[in-house]
Amino acid sequence: MSLALTPDGKPLLRLLLIEDSLDDEELILRALMQADYKVIHQRVESEAAVQVALMESEWDLVICDYRLPRITPYRALELLRASNRDMPVIVFSGAVQEDVAIELLKAGASDFITKDRMPRLLLAIRRELQQRERQALHRLDLEIAYEQTIMAWGKALELRDQHTQGHTLRVTDLALRLARVFEFSGQQFKNIYRGSLLHDIGKMNVPDMILMKPDELTPEERKIMETHPVRAFELLSPITFLQDAIEIPYCHHEKWNGQGYPRRLVGDEIPLAARLFSVVDVYDALSHDRPYRASWPKPQVIDYLLDERNRSFDPKAVDAFVDMVGRA
Repeated sequence: MSLALTPDGKPLLRLLLIEDSLDDEELILRALMQADYKVIHQRVESEAAVQVALMESEWDLVICDYRLPRITPYRALELLRASNRDMPVIVFSGAVQEDVAIELLKAGASDFITKDRMPRLLLAIRRELQQRERQALHRLDLEIAYEQTIMAWGKALELRDQHTQGHTLRVTDLALRLARVFEFSGQQFKNIYRGSLLHDIGKMNVPDMILMKPDELTPEERKIMETHPVRAFELLSPITFLQDAIEIPYCHHEKWNGQGYPRRLVGDEIPLAARLFSVVDVYDALSHDRPYRASWPKPQVIDYLLDERNRSFDPKAVDAFVDMVGRA
C-alpha cells in the first residue's frame, strides 16, 4: 500500500530500526529526511523490544544491523514472520563475507547493504516500498475478483430458486449489522460477509424437484435438503481464500440445544458467526412468503425467536437481534 502523506505532501515512513548505535540511527534518519521522507521511527536493540514494537505499532519498513549483542538479524526475521507482518527488511551493516549476505537473503531479508553505501540504502528503500505498493494493488485486484465471484454464486442460486430472491442480500445486511453489535471487525467481519453471501451455496447440489417444491418436504426429501451444509463445506474448503468463511455455510443450521444439523453441535460448540446468522436467517425466512406458507407479521416472528431462546438459538444472539430490529 502507498505511504501516507503529510499535509505538505511528504511521504510518511514508519520505520522500525533494530540498531544499537545512536550515531548510525542519526545517520539513517538524516539521509531519509534529505530524501524528503517524514519519518516516524522507533529504535530497538533486543528481542523483547522487537516483540513489543511489533505488537504495539504498524511499520512500513525495518532496517536491521547485522552485529547486535542482544538479537541477531536471523532472529529478527523469525519474529517478523511470526507476526504475519508484510514489510521489507533491509540489513544495513558493516562489511561481511558474501556468503553471510546470501544466507540473510535466503532467510527473508529484502537486501543487505553495507554502511558505507548510504545512497544504495535509499535506492533500496524506494524500490522495496514501490514493490510493496504493487503487491498491495495486486491483492486488491484479487480481492475484488473474489467478491465478484462470491456475488455471482449467490445470484446464481437465487436465479435458480425464484422463491428466495432477495433473501441472500437481506440476510447479509442484517448479519453484518449484528456482527457490529458483537464487535466483529477486520478479517472476521469480512468472513461473516462472505459466509452470509454463500450460506446456501450447498443447495446447488439439491435437485430442483426438492429445492423448488411448493409443498412441505417429505422426511426423505428433508434428509436430502439437510445435506446442503456438508455440500457447502465440501465445495468451499478447498478454496483457500474462503476457508475462514465456512463457519456460516457449514454451521448455520446447528441449534443451541444440539438438535440441529449436520453435526448436532451444542451451545458454544457452534461458531459465534453461525449462531448470529441462524437468528438472522430464520427471521428473514419467516418474514417473507414461501410457496407452502404466507409470511408472518413481525411481532409473531419476534415472539418465535424469543420462544426459541436456549432451544434453537443462542439467547444472547436473540436478545441482541431483537434490540437491534425492535419488536414492532
